[in-house]
Amino acid sequence: MSLANKDNFIPNIKLNAVIQGTVMTLALSLIFSVAAGLIYHFSSITDPAIPWFAVGVLAVSAFLGSVSAGKNAGSMGIYHGTAVGIAFFFIIWLVGGLFLVGSAAVGVVYKLIITTIAGALGGMVGVGMS
Repeated sequence: MSLANKDNFIPNIKLNAVIQGTVMTLALSLIFSVAAGLIYHFSSITDPAIPWFAVGVLAVSAFLGSVSAGKNAGSMGIYHGTAVGIAFFFIIWLVGGLFLVGSAAVGVVYKLIITTIAGALGGMVGVGMS
């Protein structure tokens, strides 16, 4: 029976790919948020649809940014994508906490789960594309 190698337990995450993916995710989130706001403003969509737009913006942004990170990294897409999703969540959470003090805690765990899963899936797709 072979012994486990400690070096295999710590993944070699390419920080540059995670940073680029996170920046791309933030930019896409801003673009998609503006687009969702324009759709909401110029259509007859009612107020109960707003949380669904927010979830869509979070998930699609995290997914696409993680695709970029996974493609740049070339391997271990689930780690790179998850890192992008978690980094994106914490940046959004901190910025939201600065500007929206009362509502920053609403749905925090839910949003963390969405961005993490979308990031992991995007990272795997990105590695498949590389």
